Amino acid sequence: MSNANNNPEPSFDELKAEVNTLRQQVIELKQDKDDLETLLEMTTEHSDTVEEELHGKAEAAVRESERRLRMIIEATPIAVVVTELSSSIIVFANTIAGPLAGSSAEEIVGQKMTNFYVNPAERDTLVTRLSKEGQVDHQEVEFIRKDGFKFWVDISMRYIEFDENPCILAAWNDISHLKALNQAAQRFVPREYLSFLNKKSLTDIHLGDYVTDEMTVMFSDLRSFTSISEDMTPQQNFDFVNAYLGRVSPMVRKNGGFIVKYLGDGIMAIFPGDADSGVQAGIDKLNQVNIYNTERIAQGRLPIEVGIGVNTGRMMVGMVGEAGRMQGDAFSDEVNLTSRVEGLTKYYSVSFIITAATKNALVDSSRYHIRFLDKVRVKGKQKILTLYEVYDADLPNPRTLKKASHQCYELAMQHFYAQEFSQAQLKLLDVLKENPKDKVVWRHLMTVTECLENGVNENWTGTTIMTSK
Repeated sequence: MSNANNNPEPSFDELKAEVNTLRQQVIELKQDKDDLETLLEMTTEHSDTVEEELHGKAEAAVRESERRLRMIIEATPIAVVVTELSSSIIVFANTIAGPLAGSSAEEIVGQKMTNFYVNPAERDTLVTRLSKEGQVDHQEVEFIRKDGFKFWVDISMRYIEFDENPCILAAWNDISHLKALNQAAQRFVPREYLSFLNKKSLTDIHLGDYVTDEMTVMFSDLRSFTSISEDMTPQQNFDFVNAYLGRVSPMVRKNGGFIVKYLGDGIMAIFPGDADSGVQAGIDKLNQVNIYNTERIAQGRLPIEVGIGVNTGRMMVGMVGEAGRMQGDAFSDEVNLTSRVEGLTKYYSVSFIITAATKNALVDSSRYHIRFLDKVRVKGKQKILTLYEVYDADLPNPRTLKKASHQCYELAMQHFYAQEFSQAQLKLLDVLKENPKDKVVWRHLMTVTECLENGVNENWTGTTIMTSK
């Protein structure tokens, strides 16, 4: 019988030898397994040791870092405090921080940081800014001590890890004295003026700094000051002028302007914004004068009169003088014209004159009581100015009469410039029947009558030529 597989079947001895070989291989594999488990165990134990060693070194490094941080904070020559981010509790303060806060460093530790803010909401604002920007630098904050004493600090803030907790490191620099000096200096160079020149402090101002732009300028002057003050002592003169200026000057700031300089009892002010600011400031100033006059009359004193001129145009505003003495000033032909316009208030017996440039720059001139005044060429200038009276601050009765006769008055002036002098005269007389004390109308009536009597030449324009300043 033949075998399908040509290989002969293994004998029993051969099978037994193969089994022994396999058993030896199993024993060897088991030994290898035991050796691997021992090695793994040793490696694991060594790893735990290394981890513990590294953790110990890390803790030591943190402790050393915090120790050094405390030493650095303590050695810092300004007040430094560390507060917990979540609770705002002070966890560390250097020695200088204590007296600044009105106690010792140990006493302020454990208190909430907001206890020292006059306005606690400012703390939240600074923390919010810190979270957005990663740092806060040189913010002026008003603090308060437990005894109620208020002081100013310049504060800067950073995030740090302290005692393994997220915290805020804050540096306080006492600027109370500097703040007081700045506030005193602002009485000479107002904050608005610094801002206008893009300067942060007085130390940043230099001779020749200037800004040029289209602005509105105001001149105002106390009329008949000489006659009022001649019976006063020097002290009474100063008290009187300061009482007046103390009432009207805030109206400039209220309306977004700033006073460039005082001219004795006069004021020169600039309004960098719209022309409405200058016009409204003039109205507010005259309203203050009305209140002041009511008090003066009640005290048996003479009322005062004020003239205001406002113009709008391109001008330069900056610092003039020399290295040892400088002051703010404004330059341009428009500024010079405004001074002349203010002077014309006395000529026309009105309180407030604006130029056509200012009227045209108003957002809505119909908001105000404005009427045409005259066309004028001032001495030394070729430019013809069209002038308007603002009578919002007139006393109630004169204001009502001017408003009632406004249309008739305007028609009279149209006849005048059309050389229709007879019609102009009739209309002006109609106005005076209703308002016989209107000095502007009386002046125009005199001019019209003169034109009727003497005639006019072919180059006549109706412009009033001023022969004196």
